Amino acid sequence: MRRPLTRLLLVIPLCGVLVAALLSAGWLIIGKPVPARGATWFTLTQLGDAQYSGSPTEPFFFLAIGNDGRTNDVNGLGDAIHVIGVNPALRQATILNVPRDTTAPSGDKINAYHSLNGLPGIADQLNQMMGIEIRYAITTNFFNLSAMVDAVGGIDVNVPYEFSDADSGAFFTPGPTHLTGDEVLRYSRDRKDWVDGDITRTANQAHIIISALATFRAQNVGDAGALHLTAVLARHVHMMNIDMVGLWRLGRLALTIDPATIRNITIPVGTGAGSNLNVGSGAAELFADFRDDGIVQG
Repeated sequence: MRRPLTRLLLVIPLCGVLVAALLSAGWLIIGKPVPARGATWFTLTQLGDAQYSGSPTEPFFFLAIGNDGRTNDVNGLGDAIHVIGVNPALRQATILNVPRDTTAPSGDKINAYHSLNGLPGIADQLNQMMGIEIRYAITTNFFNLSAMVDAVGGIDVNVPYEFSDADSGAFFTPGPTHLTGDEVLRYSRDRKDWVDGDITRTANQAHIIISALATFRAQNVGDAGALHLTAVLARHVHMMNIDMVGLWRLGRLALTIDPATIRNITIPVGTGAGSNLNVGSGAAELFADFRDDGIVQG
């Protein structure tokens, strides 16, 4: 029973889709932060004032960040940036991946705003870029990501193509593969195998997110497991303005989203000054489609 419960712990931080659905309920509500009583794997912050009544129908947006900080006391650069739109009524979601070198509306690279002002800072830049309002945000670093995946027994990933990069240590052959925490980290960090570097890497990171949700859903822990998990989760999350009852409600809602329907889209980028990349042609239409209902149809 233990492993299926801990698998939801993985999906909540890794899978913005699951978290986003989860968060529409309880991470807004009552409360002062609940301190983690065990290893803290990720930080979760409510940025908006959304309320949850049990069956939300309005789309909402969630931000998942992988940062390069070496400790929990350092924000680090936001080097893995994924904005997730969730449409509870349609039970669908879309992940928009933002390459780390994308130029933010305020002029610097988008990844810098996480190190400067944490989750609120980078969320504000993404809100301006996409014309949305991110309600919830989560961040984890390299070491916490690896430890978290190992604690849940790894995740199942259908590797889409060959990885062979000595710098990141990513060596994978195409096909179904069970990845450990260290292997997930290697998979997520590989950029030198690809001509476009971070552009492909950020899509690969989102593929890991979707695979995490699929791995958990296959366990089918049921309501009793989700209820137990709510208590377990608090020991590993630094939560801001989170209510435990709402967390459980959102967990149940999240399980209704089929990972096979989640769209994985990297925003278009072009050239820019130095290594800064301007938001590319077609982005305005993409963002309009995204903010309309949380999913991209085009």
